[in-house]
Amino acid sequence: MVLRRSRKSIPKDRVYLGKIIKPHGLSGEVKFKPFGCDLFVLEFLERVNLESPERELEIERVRGTDTWPIIKFKSIDGRNASEELSGSMVWVSDGDLPELEDFAFYEADILYAKVITVDGDEIGHVKEIIETGECDVLVVCDSSGQEILIPANREFIKEIRKDDEEILVELPNFDEQLNAD
Repeated sequence: MVLRRSRKSIPKDRVYLGKIIKPHGLSGEVKFKPFGCDLFVLEFLERVNLESPERELEIERVRGTDTWPIIKFKSIDGRNASEELSGSMVWVSDGDLPELEDFAFYEADILYAKVITVDGDEIGHVKEIIETGECDVLVVCDSSGQEILIPANREFIKEIRKDDEEILVELPNFDEQLNAD
């Protein structure tokens, strides 16, 4: 489950769900491009916020696929009204998101977080998350600009400290693995 805070300068409690692409049909529906969010998140929410134009809208219904959901907002009727929303970024406050199961996370919980080993050594900050299908990969940038790739699974990620914006990791010991052969 991922949701994106697109830039580090975005307010901490603002989580971007995606972008309205264009109108869909004549009834006021819009085609939506999600930033990795599952359709259930949109179905769970009663309202969302838009950026440009800045406004809050109530969700009437969501249909379509996880890749290209189609959203109908309660106060948007007709194609002309939905055309005005084209290009708008859709966001919610962090607290409006549904709770997740154990060890599930939102991308916004870890993007730009400090990465620390279980031994207490700071590695760097999460710069990017690569979605690979099977297991996401964290791109961690150290103080020299070097990138370190860490699989986002329980073997390596030991704890996500959301309030402290920290991720506790256990990295493999490559020396031991090389000498074992």
